[in-house]
Amino acid sequence: MLHLNRRTAIGALLGAAPAALGVSAYAQPPASAAPTDSHLVPAEEDEIVITLDAWTDTYGRPTASTMINGKGPFSFMVDTGSTTTVITERLATLLGTISTGTATVAGTTGTAITPIATLDKVQTGAVTKQGLRVAILPDAGLARGDGILGADVFVGKRLVFAIRDKIVRVEPSQRATRIAPRGNLRLRNGMLAEVEGRIGNIPARLMLDTGADHCIANPTLGEALRAAHPRLERIPKVRIVGVTGHKVLGEYVVLPRVDLKAFMVKDAGAVIADASIFKLWELESEPAMIVGVNLLSRLAEFSIDYGARIFDAELADASDLIARNQAALG
Repeated sequence: MLHLNRRTAIGALLGAAPAALGVSAYAQPPASAAPTDSHLVPAEEDEIVITLDAWTDTYGRPTASTMINGKGPFSFMVDTGSTTTVITERLATLLGTISTGTATVAGTTGTAITPIATLDKVQTGAVTKQGLRVAILPDAGLARGDGILGADVFVGKRLVFAIRDKIVRVEPSQRATRIAPRGNLRLRNGMLAEVEGRIGNIPARLMLDTGADHCIANPTLGEALRAAHPRLERIPKVRIVGVTGHKVLGEYVVLPRVDLKAFMVKDAGAVIADASIFKLWELESEPAMIVGVNLLSRLAEFSIDYGARIFDAELADASDLIARNQAALG
């Protein structure tokens, strides 16, 4: 596990400055179709825990072996920042999938009109979904896999990301367990995992996104950081490219202490950008940040329980990072 201090973090990014920072898709269904808590189905008592394949993505993003309509397996990224499952054009062609219309897919940096289709059966680990509506994106936006498994596949379940062991587990939710701790997680739009935390001295809303390479902060948080922590090191004109192909320029900043209550880290980095996704999430006027794998990779393991509303984490190196006891959550 590599731990960067402020100077080496800036140096590493400068060395890679000509390249864009890739980020995940935030495929959103129409607002009228947004799920509510009533869509969260509790896990059955006899459900078993299934371990998905190890992830092999270049950026350490988790991927799962997935069967579609009895064919496969295919490699799908497990993306907690996407509400809707996405497949590539090449996979749609291979499956003989017929488009049933179009929908607006909202990425981090912009929106695009894409075909939609319905898959008869999607299987990954312990999860089987029948009649799942998916968006079809150009191959260029998803060059490293066959698609994205969104939160619509895992709603009501508990996802455990064992980064150290490179596995993802799909488990029953703990919300029916009497000893389960009080929830510390909010589901924005019914499916997007959000926790309240602090960036330095600034309270912020933090979106947990296993599909994003890097953390992305909204301008409101950027302004608050400039006022409260004026000496932070910065790099201007860092480009963000979303899967919809839209580009946004931002400013990279080495963050002060980041506290997500379940864990705390020092010297993480983020790109401050006026990304359109913050408007879609109605997070323009308060400090907010997408928490990507550059920060989540500091953990040995973390879990998102969509049913119990619980986020828990275990730091990879307790000597460098400050862990919080489970009892302190919430």
